Amino acid sequence: MIRVTLAELLAFLRRPAPMQASGLQADGAIPRWLVLAAFQIGVLALVVMPLVAAWQKAFALSPPNAFEGLGPLALWGGAVLLGPVLEELFFRGWMSGTRRALWLMAVILAGLVLFAALGRGKPLVGGGILLATVVVAAIVWWRLRRRTDVPAAFVRAFPALFYCTTAIFAAMHLFNYPTITLVAVPMVLPQLWSGVMFGYMRVRIGLAGSILNHIASNAIMLTAALLAG
Repeated sequence: MIRVTLAELLAFLRRPAPMQASGLQADGAIPRWLVLAAFQIGVLALVVMPLVAAWQKAFALSPPNAFEGLGPLALWGGAVLLGPVLEELFFRGWMSGTRRALWLMAVILAGLVLFAALGRGKPLVGGGILLATVVVAAIVWWRLRRRTDVPAAFVRAFPALFYCTTAIFAAMHLFNYPTITLVAVPMVLPQLWSGVMFGYMRVRIGLAGSILNHIASNAIMLTAALLAG
């Protein structure tokens, strides 16, 4: 199982392609999830994080301050539970390629753009935009709930979409640091590696699998960071 699972991962990374996710209930899905999660967390802890720590020390970079000042409950709730769920839904929810998923993502992006342009600092306008986004998303989901076909254009563009989205996911974490400079870019290597693995997990097993992997990874890394002081 380990050799086959890692061979499938390598083949996917060479040429990412959308596929019908197996789900966690399928035969062999749980062992496959365990192998992938262990590989993601193991490489993160034993290879990626030591490299990042050495880079941080070499350039005297400040540690991330995204959760500075938060209590234990807020820290664990935000970094381990809420963050992974929202990030997986936004960055990888659409990777099934179905018309429903793609249209839902389009509606959400349009809602976010409108909110940023017109709703910030205006509770009534912002609330109206968010409510309209939810309503339109619900209508889209209902009308397209039976459409499982994947557009050919999406299949052709998927490799670029997969890696570009992963890079954006990693780059967004630069805002966790006090200042954003070129020398700080390698500090998001953990998110780049994890994003690749979460993306494959989402495509191969499903969204629930990638969310659980994300939660487990964040929980282990946060525990290690707290123990290390």
